[in-house]
Amino acid sequence: MMTVTLHAEALVIGHHGRPLRPAFDLQLRPGRVTALLGNNGSGKTTLLRTLSGLLAPLSGRVLLSGREVHGMAGRERARQLAVVMAHRPRAGLMRAEDVVRLGRLPWSAGRFRSDPDDAARVQHAMKQTRTLAMLGRAFNELSDGEAQRVLIARALAQDAPVLLLDEPTAYLDVSQRAALMQLLRTIAREQALTVLMATHDLQQALDSADEVFILGRDGAHFHGAPGDAVESGAIASAFAVDGLRFDPVQRVFRPVE
Repeated sequence: MMTVTLHAEALVIGHHGRPLRPAFDLQLRPGRVTALLGNNGSGKTTLLRTLSGLLAPLSGRVLLSGREVHGMAGRERARQLAVVMAHRPRAGLMRAEDVVRLGRLPWSAGRFRSDPDDAARVQHAMKQTRTLAMLGRAFNELSDGEAQRVLIARALAQDAPVLLLDEPTAYLDVSQRAALMQLLRTIAREQALTVLMATHDLQQALDSADEVFILGRDGAHFHGAPGDAVESGAIASAFAVDGLRFDPVQRVFRPVE
């Protein structure tokens, strides 16, 4: 798998010509997991959709190792970027294994071509995400947490060097969240993946991510190590709530005494 750098240059995101935030730059490095943080409405999902090529930027550009994402053909882009959005797609009568096999489409000539290499990659992705036991189950009958793990397996089976995820731990229990974060960090390092994940789980992001990118208030941005985000006050500022204060030692919000 090739090493790819994802770079946003003077990027302005928004909808229908209305910007959500001022222009900003962002460069993500291979081998690292970056947590995308911000309040509801700050633009996390819009940013992920823009970086993935699903939504055009209002201005600026998104580059994959120097090539513009929005100028790539769909199949070529899918070979470079794997995306897991927060919504659960409709899968008809497809089994969990069939959904994961969809991740091989950018590399396959046919929809479900019988290829030993594709089959091996699907099996490996399902093993990594602990979904092998769901192999023959109907996707629509899975719980939200099970379905989320299958969708992550599909993204891993895609073998793209950049992985973008929107709230990947939203439906997972505590132990599964920790296991997923450990998996993402492991594969990022071992395969030189560039991983960006939007999350509302502030504690886990600060404890487990290599870097954080914060969409703060009034157009403010912060990109750096979790510890620096805490010490600089970026976390306290971005998530400030009347009557609460951020405890930088325990990394939680507490009532003001």
